Amino acid sequence: MGGTQTPIEVLTKAPNKRVTITKAGNGESFTAFDGTAGWMGNTGRPAREMSPAESGASSLDAEFAIAVRLKEIFPRIRRAPPEQIGGVMCESLIGTGPGRLPVRLYFDQSSGLLIRLVRYAETPVGRNPTQIDYADYRDADGVKIPFRWTLSRLNGRFTIQIADVKSNVPIDDARFAKPVGEVK
Repeated sequence: MGGTQTPIEVLTKAPNKRVTITKAGNGESFTAFDGTAGWMGNTGRPAREMSPAESGASSLDAEFAIAVRLKEIFPRIRRAPPEQIGGVMCESLIGTGPGRLPVRLYFDQSSGLLIRLVRYAETPVGRNPTQIDYADYRDADGVKIPFRWTLSRLNGRFTIQIADVKSNVPIDDARFAKPVGEVK
């Protein structure tokens, strides 16, 4: 599979704030959701606001405990037929709500853990899916979290493997806010 490894830092704050910082030789790249809107930027350049479609996708990615907040995020949830994913039988739910495209969630029937999420974005060429597979669940201070996320899109696939988790660390809301001027 010969891919490259790039260090990233993911900061999350309940209920729905997240910033992902990708470390590269020439600086850092930021993808963030501040609880209301998303932004992206690179060190030394001005940040840009995400499009509504990008921001909607980031809002789902930022959900700290999506299973707990399902009814709040998706006012309409319907059950779909169970499906097998990687040899695991999963309950399948489809969530919808005002201003949101349908999202399909797959929960392991045995453990109840989220195994896969499929979300869509409207583009000029139609509705494009993003599939996120969650694996390698481990206990982190009494909470099971996925240490591996594999994101698959039409233009490629990449995996985030968590090496270290620090729970209940205070994070200033300013870390999630879009910077004024250049990203530092």
